[in-house]
Amino acid sequence: MNIIARAAVYIYDGSAASPIFPAKPGKPTDEAGAYLSAVADKLESSDASRTTCVEPGSAQEELLRRFGYTPFGEAADALMRGMDESMQALEIPRAGFDMVIFSFDRDNDPHLCVAQLPYRRAMVHQIEMEGEAANTQLQEHGYVLPLSGSKAFSGFVVNLSTGDIRLRDTAVLTNVGNRMLFSEALFAMAQTRTTKESVQKVSEMIAQAAPPDMPEQELRPAVKRAMAKSIEEKGVIDVQDVAEEVFRSDPEREAIIEEVSRQMQEEAMEPVIPVENKRVMTQLAKLKIKTDNGISISLPRTLADDENSFAVVSNDDGTMSIIISRVQELKTE
Repeated sequence: MNIIARAAVYIYDGSAASPIFPAKPGKPTDEAGAYLSAVADKLESSDASRTTCVEPGSAQEELLRRFGYTPFGEAADALMRGMDESMQALEIPRAGFDMVIFSFDRDNDPHLCVAQLPYRRAMVHQIEMEGEAANTQLQEHGYVLPLSGSKAFSGFVVNLSTGDIRLRDTAVLTNVGNRMLFSEALFAMAQTRTTKESVQKVSEMIAQAAPPDMPEQELRPAVKRAMAKSIEEKGVIDVQDVAEEVFRSDPEREAIIEEVSRQMQEEAMEPVIPVENKRVMTQLAKLKIKTDNGISISLPRTLADDENSFAVVSNDDGTMSIIISRVQELKTE
């Protein structure tokens, strides 16, 4: 189903006319709508995406607000002209990409997507018939946009009702040095972390607060289990719940949780981490083990939690052994 209500594509081809403004933005075809929907989903679910917002009272906030009370084409042109003025001022090369702006509804809220679609020149074959003979040659022909599942996209999806933004950015060279294209060069967006970065940071904080005698091979799986449990029960990673679950049997539990909270405040991290992408959940549902002699094992968390199926035991000589039980079949790849 084509959920895209309106779409406008602005072409940056390096010519004197670029960007080329569409005369009449409208509803895209079903094929183009499917492509744009996949782009928005990619921007929202990418590991490299983060949740942010534009700075209150900024000029960019007003440009986004216009989509709520002016016709789509007028609001899109105003937003694009504002972005283009910034690109010119910062001497950002205006070639080699299209900029697409489109609107859609999700969960009864109006959403807007602004995405940079880089393209490349392609070679195609050409056939010319001379009598019964066919001459073939390769020639440069137009441009090819990235596939809808490509990592090349940068841009953002904004919930126009709440102002929340999911952003996947890219670095560009400007006349004042390297800048992130959307969050720094074109918009004033709040500094936040990606979900992956937040998960990593929380894991580091819990490790720092953990008792010195708690081995890493015990701590890391416990943190993953607690995060996965929080997602299953609440749909988010509640950091306090995670800390309480990891250290629930430790006599210094309250002091440890307080230390984690103190670190969270110092790092200005939110106590709850939203999880928008499936890959993070998949990673938390697995346990990966690497040994110093080159062995690497990846297994489901449910199996790793089953003491009758998996165990790490300490040997008298100071080494460790990994025991995997109840295996019915082995395959060598």
